[in-house]
Amino acid sequence: MTSAPAAGRVGATDDAPGRHRRKPGAKKLKNLCFVIGRPRSGTTVFKGMLQTHSQVWSFGEVLNESNPRSYFHFLKRLQAQNRDSISPSKSISNFMEYLGWCRETALERQPTNRIIVLDFKYDQAHLLCEPWWSLNSLPRIFSLIRELGCKVIDVHRTDLVRLVISNKVAIETKIYHSSKLEPGKGQQAKIHIDPDRLLHEIGATAKAYDKVARHFRSYSDYLQICYEEMFEEGEFSPALVRRVASFLGVPDEFDRKPQLNKLLGDDVFSYIDNADEVRERLARHDESGRRN
Repeated sequence: MTSAPAAGRVGATDDAPGRHRRKPGAKKLKNLCFVIGRPRSGTTVFKGMLQTHSQVWSFGEVLNESNPRSYFHFLKRLQAQNRDSISPSKSISNFMEYLGWCRETALERQPTNRIIVLDFKYDQAHLLCEPWWSLNSLPRIFSLIRELGCKVIDVHRTDLVRLVISNKVAIETKIYHSSKLEPGKGQQAKIHIDPDRLLHEIGATAKAYDKVARHFRSYSDYLQICYEEMFEEGEFSPALVRRVASFLGVPDEFDRKPQLNKLLGDDVFSYIDNADEVRERLARHDESGRRN
Protein backbone atom coordinates (compact mmCIF):
# COMPACT_ATOMS: atom_id res chain seq x y z
CA MET A 1 0.00 0.00 0.00
CA THR A 2 1.26 3.48 -0.82
CA SER A 3 1.89 5.58 2.27
CA ALA A 4 1.02 9.21 2.82
CA PRO A 5 3.62 11.92 2.24
CA ALA A 6 6.33 11.77 4.89
CA ALA A 7 4.66 8.76 6.49
CA GLY A 8 7.17 6.55 8.26
CA ARG A 9 7.05 2.89 9.02
CA VAL A 10 6.86 1.95 12.67
CA GLY A 11 9.94 -0.15 12.20
CA ALA A 12 11.27 -2.96 10.07
CA THR A 13 9.90 -6.44 9.54
CA ASP A 14 7.52 -7.14 12.47
CA ASP A 15 6.73 -3.44 12.90
CA ALA A 16 5.50 -2.96 9.34
CA PRO A 17 1.84 -2.01 8.80
CA GLY A 18 -0.51 -4.96 8.65
CA ARG A 19 1.61 -6.95 11.13
CA HIS A 20 0.21 -5.43 14.29
CA ARG A 21 -0.14 -8.71 16.18
CA ARG A 22 3.16 -8.88 17.97
CA LYS A 23 5.41 -11.91 17.72
CA PRO A 24 7.34 -13.13 20.79
CA GLY A 25 10.46 -11.02 21.17
CA ALA A 26 9.24 -8.38 18.73
CA LYS A 27 10.48 -4.85 19.32
CA LYS A 28 8.15 -2.87 21.57
CA LEU A 29 7.24 0.79 21.09
CA LYS A 30 8.03 1.93 24.62
CA ASN A 31 8.82 5.46 23.49
CA LEU A 32 5.10 5.95 22.79
CA CYS A 33 2.94 6.96 25.75
CA PHE A 34 -0.84 7.12 25.56
CA VAL A 35 -2.58 9.43 28.04
CA ILE A 36 -6.18 8.31 28.46
CA GLY A 37 -9.20 9.34 30.51
CA ARG A 38 -12.77 10.52 30.39
CA PRO A 39 -13.53 14.09 29.23
CA ARG A 40 -12.97 16.68 32.01
CA SER A 41 -10.66 14.31 33.89
CA GLY A 42 -7.59 16.55 33.66
CA THR A 43 -5.82 14.93 30.71
CA THR A 44 -5.38 18.23 28.85
CA VAL A 45 -3.71 20.14 31.69
CA PHE A 46 -1.63 17.06 32.54
CA LYS A 47 -0.51 16.69 28.91
CA GLY A 48 0.43 20.39 28.94
CA MET A 49 2.84 19.69 31.78
CA LEU A 50 4.34 16.69 29.96
CA GLN A 51 5.14 18.68 26.84
CA THR A 52 7.20 21.25 28.78
CA HIS A 53 9.98 18.64 28.84
CA SER A 54 12.78 18.92 26.25
CA GLN A 55 12.58 15.15 25.57
CA VAL A 56 8.79 14.83 25.29
CA TRP A 57 6.67 15.63 22.21
CA SER A 58 2.87 15.60 22.18
CA PHE A 59 0.55 15.05 19.22
CA GLY A 60 -2.62 15.86 21.15
CA GLU A 61 -5.87 13.91 20.94
CA VAL A 62 -5.15 11.47 18.14
CA LEU A 63 -8.81 10.44 17.70
CA ASN A 64 -10.17 14.00 17.67
CA GLU A 65 -10.86 15.11 14.11
CA SER A 66 -10.41 18.81 15.02
CA ASN A 67 -6.74 18.17 15.86
CA PRO A 68 -4.69 18.86 12.68
CA ARG A 69 -2.15 16.22 13.77
CA SER A 70 -4.76 13.58 14.48
CA TYR A 71 -5.01 10.12 12.96
CA PHE A 72 -7.95 11.28 10.83
CA HIS A 73 -5.99 14.08 9.16
CA PHE A 74 -3.23 11.58 8.44
CA LEU A 75 -5.88 9.21 7.06
CA LYS A 76 -7.12 11.90 4.66
CA ARG A 77 -3.67 12.14 3.13
CA LEU A 78 -3.39 8.36 2.99
CA GLN A 79 -6.80 8.00 1.35
CA ALA A 80 -5.96 10.64 -1.24
CA GLN A 81 -3.27 8.28 -2.57
CA ASN A 82 -5.12 5.00 -2.07
CA ARG A 83 -8.91 5.02 -1.91
CA ASP A 84 -8.95 1.48 -0.51
CA SER A 85 -7.17 2.64 2.65
CA ILE A 86 -10.51 3.79 4.04
CA SER A 87 -11.67 0.16 4.36
CA PRO A 88 -12.21 -1.02 7.95
CA SER A 89 -9.97 -4.03 7.28
CA LYS A 90 -7.05 -1.61 6.87
CA SER A 91 -7.72 0.54 9.94
CA ILE A 92 -5.09 -1.03 12.20
CA SER A 93 -2.36 -1.10 9.55
CA ASN A 94 -3.24 2.55 8.76
CA PHE A 95 -2.92 3.42 12.44
CA MET A 96 0.47 1.70 12.53
CA GLU A 97 1.50 3.91 9.60
CA TYR A 98 0.32 6.90 11.60
CA LEU A 99 2.38 5.89 14.65
CA GLY A 100 5.41 5.67 12.38
CA TRP A 101 4.69 9.14 11.05
CA CYS A 102 4.40 10.42 14.63
CA ARG A 103 7.77 8.94 15.55
CA GLU A 104 9.53 10.41 12.52
CA THR A 105 7.88 13.81 12.95
CA ALA A 106 8.76 13.99 16.65
CA LEU A 107 12.43 13.26 15.94
CA GLU A 108 12.47 15.88 13.17
CA ARG A 109 10.95 18.54 15.43
CA GLN A 110 12.76 17.48 18.60
CA PRO A 111 16.04 15.59 17.97
CA THR A 112 16.40 14.96 21.73
CA ASN A 113 13.02 13.21 21.84
CA ARG A 114 12.63 10.15 24.06
CA ILE A 115 8.86 10.06 24.67
CA ILE A 116 5.99 10.70 22.24
CA VAL A 117 2.66 11.50 23.90
CA LEU A 118 -0.59 10.55 22.17
CA ASP A 119 -3.86 10.92 24.02
CA PHE A 120 -7.47 9.93 23.54
CA LYS A 121 -10.62 9.96 25.60
CA TYR A 122 -12.39 6.74 26.54
CA ASP A 123 -15.34 8.19 24.64
CA GLN A 124 -13.31 8.35 21.40
CA ALA A 125 -11.69 4.91 21.66
CA HIS A 126 -14.27 3.19 19.42
CA LEU A 127 -13.29 5.44 16.50
CA LEU A 128 -10.35 3.15 15.73
CA CYS A 129 -12.45 0.33 14.33
CA GLU A 130 -12.09 -3.09 12.76
CA PRO A 131 -14.57 -5.05 10.62
CA TRP A 132 -15.44 -7.30 13.58
CA TRP A 133 -15.59 -6.46 17.25
CA SER A 134 -16.49 -8.60 20.26
CA LEU A 135 -19.63 -7.26 21.91
CA ASN A 136 -19.06 -5.79 25.39
CA SER A 137 -15.28 -5.83 24.95
CA LEU A 138 -13.09 -2.75 25.15
CA PRO A 139 -12.42 -1.00 21.83
CA ARG A 140 -9.48 -2.41 19.87
CA ILE A 141 -7.06 0.41 20.71
CA PHE A 142 -6.74 -0.76 24.32
CA SER A 143 -5.44 -4.20 23.35
CA LEU A 144 -3.29 -2.66 20.61
CA ILE A 145 -1.50 -0.54 23.24
CA ARG A 146 -0.55 -3.70 25.11
CA GLU A 147 0.48 -5.58 21.96
CA LEU A 148 2.78 -2.73 20.93
CA GLY A 149 4.26 -2.37 24.43
CA CYS A 150 3.38 1.34 24.64
CA LYS A 151 3.28 3.14 27.95
CA VAL A 152 -0.12 4.31 29.18
CA ILE A 153 -1.09 6.88 31.80
CA ASP A 154 -4.72 6.59 32.88
CA VAL A 155 -6.11 9.76 34.52
CA HIS A 156 -9.05 9.15 36.88
CA ARG A 157 -11.26 11.46 38.94
CA THR A 158 -12.73 10.38 42.24
CA ASP A 159 -15.42 13.08 42.18
CA LEU A 160 -17.56 11.62 39.41
CA VAL A 161 -20.44 14.02 40.05
CA ARG A 162 -18.18 16.97 39.32
CA LEU A 163 -16.67 15.23 36.29
CA VAL A 164 -20.04 14.55 34.63
CA ILE A 165 -21.51 17.98 35.43
CA SER A 166 -18.34 19.72 34.21
CA ASN A 167 -18.54 17.80 30.95
CA LYS A 168 -22.20 18.71 30.47
CA VAL A 169 -21.39 22.40 31.01
CA ALA A 170 -18.54 22.19 28.48
CA ILE A 171 -20.71 20.44 25.88
CA GLU A 172 -23.54 22.95 26.34
CA THR A 173 -21.29 26.03 26.08
CA LYS A 174 -18.60 24.57 23.78
CA ILE A 175 -16.02 26.06 26.16
CA TYR A 176 -13.65 23.30 27.21
CA HIS A 177 -10.67 25.17 28.62
CA SER A 178 -10.09 28.40 30.53
CA SER A 179 -7.95 29.76 27.68
CA LYS A 180 -11.24 30.31 25.83
CA LEU A 181 -12.30 32.94 28.41
CA GLU A 182 -10.92 36.37 29.18
CA PRO A 183 -8.23 36.39 31.92
CA GLY A 184 -9.76 36.37 35.38
CA LYS A 185 -13.18 35.29 34.17
CA GLY A 186 -14.76 31.94 34.96
CA GLN A 187 -17.58 29.96 33.45
CA GLN A 188 -20.99 31.59 34.04
CA ALA A 189 -23.26 29.08 32.32
CA LYS A 190 -26.49 27.70 33.76
CA ILE A 191 -27.62 24.35 32.43
CA HIS A 192 -30.50 21.99 33.12
CA ILE A 193 -29.58 18.44 34.08
CA ASP A 194 -31.72 15.31 34.02
CA PRO A 195 -30.94 13.71 37.43
CA ASP A 196 -31.51 10.16 36.20
CA ARG A 197 -29.26 10.73 33.19
CA LEU A 198 -26.62 12.15 35.52
CA LEU A 199 -26.74 9.02 37.68
CA HIS A 200 -26.51 6.82 34.59
CA GLU A 201 -23.37 8.60 33.38
CA ILE A 202 -21.77 8.45 36.83
CA GLY A 203 -22.38 4.70 36.95
CA ALA A 204 -21.10 4.23 33.41
CA THR A 205 -17.91 6.14 34.24
CA ALA A 206 -17.26 3.99 37.32
CA LYS A 207 -17.72 0.83 35.24
CA ALA A 208 -15.42 2.14 32.51
CA TYR A 209 -12.71 2.99 35.04
CA ASP A 210 -12.92 -0.51 36.47
CA LYS A 211 -12.91 -2.22 33.08
CA VAL A 212 -9.90 -0.30 31.77
CA ALA A 213 -7.97 -0.77 35.03
CA ARG A 214 -8.63 -4.53 34.95
CA HIS A 215 -7.46 -4.67 31.33
CA PHE A 216 -4.10 -3.12 32.29
CA ARG A 217 -3.81 -4.64 35.78
CA SER A 218 -0.91 -6.98 34.94
CA TYR A 219 0.68 -4.58 32.46
CA SER A 220 3.94 -3.14 33.80
CA ASP A 221 3.85 -0.02 31.60
CA TYR A 222 0.52 1.19 33.03
CA LEU A 223 0.32 4.11 35.45
CA GLN A 224 -2.95 5.30 37.00
CA ILE A 225 -3.04 8.79 38.48
CA CYS A 226 -5.79 10.73 40.23
CA TYR A 227 -6.78 14.25 39.24
CA GLU A 228 -7.65 15.20 42.82
CA GLU A 229 -4.05 14.41 43.84
CA MET A 230 -2.47 16.16 40.85
CA PHE A 231 -1.89 19.59 42.39
CA GLU A 232 -0.24 21.00 45.49
CA GLU A 233 -0.27 24.71 46.35
CA GLY A 234 -1.33 25.70 42.83
CA GLU A 235 1.30 23.62 41.03
CA PHE A 236 1.68 20.02 39.98
CA SER A 237 2.59 17.91 42.98
CA PRO A 238 6.37 17.30 43.16
CA ALA A 239 5.71 13.70 44.22
CA LEU A 240 3.44 13.12 41.22
CA VAL A 241 5.90 14.68 38.78
CA ARG A 242 8.77 12.57 40.14
CA ARG A 243 6.61 9.48 39.77
CA VAL A 244 5.71 10.37 36.18
CA ALA A 245 9.34 11.16 35.27
CA SER A 246 10.46 7.79 36.63
CA PHE A 247 7.67 6.01 34.75
CA LEU A 248 8.61 7.71 31.47
CA GLY A 249 12.33 7.23 32.03
CA VAL A 250 13.24 10.92 31.67
CA PRO A 251 14.87 13.40 34.09
CA ASP A 252 12.49 15.36 36.32
CA GLU A 253 12.72 18.60 34.34
CA PHE A 254 9.03 19.39 33.90
CA ASP A 255 7.56 22.86 34.44
CA ARG A 256 5.17 22.31 37.36
CA LYS A 257 3.11 25.46 36.77
CA PRO A 258 -0.23 24.54 35.10
CA GLN A 259 -0.76 26.13 31.70
CA LEU A 260 -4.56 26.17 32.15
CA ASN A 261 -6.72 27.40 35.01
CA LYS A 262 -9.80 25.72 36.44
CA LEU A 263 -12.86 26.52 34.39
CA LEU A 264 -15.47 25.93 37.11
CA GLY A 265 -15.62 27.14 40.70
CA ASP A 266 -15.69 24.82 43.70
CA ASP A 267 -19.51 24.70 43.90
CA VAL A 268 -20.33 22.77 40.75
CA PHE A 269 -24.06 22.90 41.54
CA SER A 270 -24.02 26.68 41.03
CA TYR A 271 -23.98 25.97 37.28
CA ILE A 272 -27.22 23.93 37.40
CA ASP A 273 -30.55 25.74 37.19
CA ASN A 274 -32.37 22.76 38.79
CA ALA A 275 -29.66 22.19 41.41
CA ASP A 276 -32.12 21.41 44.25
CA GLU A 277 -33.76 18.66 42.21
CA VAL A 278 -30.36 17.17 41.31
CA ARG A 279 -29.11 17.27 44.91
CA GLU A 280 -32.28 15.57 46.13
CA ARG A 281 -32.03 12.80 43.54
CA LEU A 282 -28.35 12.17 44.36
CA ALA A 283 -29.16 12.05 48.08
CA ARG A 284 -31.95 9.51 47.51
CA HIS A 285 -29.60 7.40 45.39
CA ASP A 286 -26.87 7.50 48.06
CA GLU A 287 -29.38 6.55 50.78
CA SER A 288 -30.66 3.68 48.67
CA GLY A 289 -27.11 2.49 48.13
CA ARG A 290 -26.38 2.52 51.85
CA ARG A 291 -29.51 0.49 52.58
CA ASN A 292 -28.55 -2.09 49.98
